[in-house]
Amino acid sequence: MRYGRFDDGAHEYVVERPDVPVSWTNYLGTKDFCTVVAHHGGGYSYYKSAQTGRITRFRQNGVPLDRPGKYVYLRDDDANDFWSVSWQPVGKPFLTEPGAAVPEDGSAGRWTSAHGTGYTRFESSYRGIDASQTVFVPLEDDLEVWDVRLTNTTSSPRSLTVTGYVEFSFHTITVDNQNLQMSLYSQGASYEDGVIEVDAYYEPWTFHYFTSAAPGGADPDSFDAMRDSFVGSYRDERNPLAVSVGQGSASQGTTQNHCGALMHRITLAPGESARLTYLLGYGSRQDSGLPMRAKYSDPAVVDREYAALVDYWRKKQARLRVSTPHAGMNSMLNTWTLLQAETCVVWSRFASFVEVGGRTGLGYRDTAQDCMSVIHSNPSKSRQRIVELLRAQTEAGYGLHLFDPADFDPDAPKLPDIPSPTIVPRGDRSSLIHGLEDTCSDDHLWLVPTICEYVKETGDVGFLSQEFTYAEGSSGTVWEHLERALDFTSQQVGANGVALGLRADWNDGINLGGGETALVTFLHAWAIRAYLELAAPLGRTDAVERYEAELARLADVADKELWDGRWWRRGITRDGVLIGSDQNTEGRIFLEHQAWPVIGGITTRERGIASMDAVHELLASEYGNHLNWPAFTQVDDTVGFLTRVYPGIKENAAIFSHPNAWPIIAEALLGRGEQAMAFYDSILPSRQNDNIEVREAEPYAYVQFIYGRDHERFGLAQNPWLTGSSGWMYTAATKYILGVRPGLDGLVIDPAIPKDWDGFEVRREWRGAVYDITVRNPEHVEHGVGRITVDGVELASGTTAVPVAEPGTTVTVEVTLG
Repeated sequence: MRYGRFDDGAHEYVVERPDVPVSWTNYLGTKDFCTVVAHHGGGYSYYKSAQTGRITRFRQNGVPLDRPGKYVYLRDDDANDFWSVSWQPVGKPFLTEPGAAVPEDGSAGRWTSAHGTGYTRFESSYRGIDASQTVFVPLEDDLEVWDVRLTNTTSSPRSLTVTGYVEFSFHTITVDNQNLQMSLYSQGASYEDGVIEVDAYYEPWTFHYFTSAAPGGADPDSFDAMRDSFVGSYRDERNPLAVSVGQGSASQGTTQNHCGALMHRITLAPGESARLTYLLGYGSRQDSGLPMRAKYSDPAVVDREYAALVDYWRKKQARLRVSTPHAGMNSMLNTWTLLQAETCVVWSRFASFVEVGGRTGLGYRDTAQDCMSVIHSNPSKSRQRIVELLRAQTEAGYGLHLFDPADFDPDAPKLPDIPSPTIVPRGDRSSLIHGLEDTCSDDHLWLVPTICEYVKETGDVGFLSQEFTYAEGSSGTVWEHLERALDFTSQQVGANGVALGLRADWNDGINLGGGETALVTFLHAWAIRAYLELAAPLGRTDAVERYEAELARLADVADKELWDGRWWRRGITRDGVLIGSDQNTEGRIFLEHQAWPVIGGITTRERGIASMDAVHELLASEYGNHLNWPAFTQVDDTVGFLTRVYPGIKENAAIFSHPNAWPIIAEALLGRGEQAMAFYDSILPSRQNDNIEVREAEPYAYVQFIYGRDHERFGLAQNPWLTGSSGWMYTAATKYILGVRPGLDGLVIDPAIPKDWDGFEVRREWRGAVYDITVRNPEHVEHGVGRITVDGVELASGTTAVPVAEPGTTVTVEVTLG
């Protein structure tokens, strides 16, 4: 079943009927203020941290679905009827036929919504009133704007009461959820000069506000700042008392639950339109609320800030824009996968409708992988994240699995130390550094290729010589940080030379302890190869010799210890039992490591093809590749926690999205464009746009996992948006299928595409120049560059790297395959 469509011209996804089985979300905000909002208006906002900077409340996994949110109620004061612009929470009957006329008697209406790049728009048509509410976060101001527009489409004057409503939260979400004996008595709300201010009395530097700007600068006609007064007893957001009667009660005060409810009465003549603005922000009434109200009371400012936001994203999109014969690939790469990957870099993992706080900080492996994909579109944020990772690397070389960057940033602002009735244990810097028993064997390795990609993208070779502290406080150059990461894994090996599993590797469900992991062995080779791509041309001769020898050792270990005959073994338990071997009854083959010997360059083409063929044969499905097969049904703690997970769920034979990207890369490197595209297509969200009764989740976002074939809900997609799948799919498609990837001294163009493609085009900005790339495939091959010309001049035969152009220039590149 279909609920919406891609509008590529507007870079939007349009939800055409509102009763989607689950919430389809969007992320708003590029800096410090973030809003997570659903197609029906549910959602929440926070400042910097979803855990400690919460502004509005959210009740996830609740009934009704995902409340409260960003609600605008409209009340027809003559008919005593009310509805919401975003359909929910009132939920009036709606029309399902796109061309059907909307009756004026209130028996039904039409509601649609559109998620865009940094904004979401709700539209309604009910009782002869057309309404829209566009929600966005400006680039610089710490607030959220609701641009509300109303039009009377009838032949009679209409009297309306317009109400904007949010429910405020205690700023620390675990306290808000778990400790009402504190949270209910520590905040107050007051109304003055058209602004509702919420003060965190225990934390006197924290304020939030809600305000509005109406036609003619009018103040609200009524308000409520106490939630229970606005909603009323035995009611909820569907039928709040104040909206039902068309009048707020002027409630305000300290303690209990607070809200922002601002009500404006307006009259619209036939055909007349009106515009109101609501603002939800961080800061006090005096310092922020009133100045922002004055600023955004001018509709031209609202338009200007919205246009600046749209332009901000268009410029990002222009840095890599594709035009291929594959419409779904175009939609996803040009807008949605980039947007999702950027969201992961900016907001990390702990702010969604699945995780709404409770954890905070950065995951080491997640962050390292995330920023690798968007260096071209967000180099400054990527660099910031890389520096934060360097500071959270230990002197031994491993990374801190989950950390708060502020703990290791000497310039991080320090909050006032105030007395608190709650005893909070305090430790020194060393208490933040976990030991080997809590170390994941892969975390630090992802940092190495990410830094190398940063240098290749930006050309900032000098970054490698800059010094940054380790977690313990000593410092080293970036070169030294990289080498300590590589050396740590060289030291953590078993007697047979395979990397030790430690607490876990990328697969958190495989907990080998004293056992050994093929995945980390292969990742180690990939990281070394990435290091050598910089170290060799930049003259680090001694290090190059050492790491080339280590790379050769890894190739030998892989060949002798980890090849199983048709695919690569997953590892060895501490009891010496093979995992991911044909001799196993359960878990005979795993997905996540099969591609890495090809990507790391430590195997033969024959073995690379054999392992990929095994993935096709045993793990593939119409929804993507399963993580392992057969699923575990017997608990085996020497393998790990995944054996305690239901078959077909998460790490136990679900379709885990993240590692689905890696076989795409391997197939492209093997020159098998047809197979690479088959892997890409199988898990592509947009392919499921008309299959929502199975998928349920957004068709424009990758998810963490999809129920596997061992479960009766095979194909159900779970946990969208904040997953490394987006960055890796973006990397796999743009750098390996389309084959456009930066090198140290040139832009490599080496595609692996389906044979039936006539070609494709890419616009790529790199190091200040624009490369207009046209690829032609006259012989309909899958791989192989026959000829490249740059501004009409043919490059030497066998060359796939276009030289670095002068900043400010535009280069025309023509590539002929065959």
